[in-house]
Amino acid sequence: MLWFKAWLETRWRLVFLLGSTLMIWLAPLWLPSFGLRLPPGVPAARLWMAIQMGSVLLFIFTAIFLAGSGINTQGAYTFTPGFHGSMLFTLSLPISRRRLLFVRAGLGALQTCILVVIMACYILHLRPETTSVSQAFVYLTRTIACTMAIYALSVLLTCVLDETWHVTGAFILWTALFLMQSKFGWVARVSPLRGMSLNCYPITAPIPWAPIVASLVFACVCLCASVLVLQRKEY
Repeated sequence: MLWFKAWLETRWRLVFLLGSTLMIWLAPLWLPSFGLRLPPGVPAARLWMAIQMGSVLLFIFTAIFLAGSGINTQGAYTFTPGFHGSMLFTLSLPISRRRLLFVRAGLGALQTCILVVIMACYILHLRPETTSVSQAFVYLTRTIACTMAIYALSVLLTCVLDETWHVTGAFILWTALFLMQSKFGWVARVSPLRGMSLNCYPITAPIPWAPIVASLVFACVCLCASVLVLQRKEY
């Protein structure tokens, strides 16, 4: 029942992300009807690299948006008949807050991984060169690991901030990291933003263990911090 309740509270977020992704992917089909066309002679490799760079933003937005169905992002009361998604109703359930967090975070992480795999496979499908199975597996693994760091921080923010500030706060923090990685070499080596980018680590490059391990460790730390905050915070 708890998993089903979490699904009811996240399903429209998932549908919205699927629709947004399809609209972006199908943009090259309907943009020419408005007179918007690429200049002739654009290399396929350059066009694919631009699509890949845009996919990184999609990964980040997916992780932040799906983590938004947290405790503090719900209203205190919900007056819609038949829908029990209020914060006070959720906290009144006869279960521990730790289990509640694990169910919500687990379902959101699963949905995030599914969307990331779909988008990453589509990117590899558009790649002009041939991609081997091992290269695809490495790319999917590192993309999921780095995305989980973004997702885990977003889960922590949902335990502290409401829905208005949760997305804003997450984007501010990751923008700050993006600026820091261009100034500090040690930040660039462990940054999940670089780990999921094929510009920084091409698909033919060795496995970037530093951002993968750092992202997984950071995700575990954020999850433990979320449990502590949720257990001690008075809502």
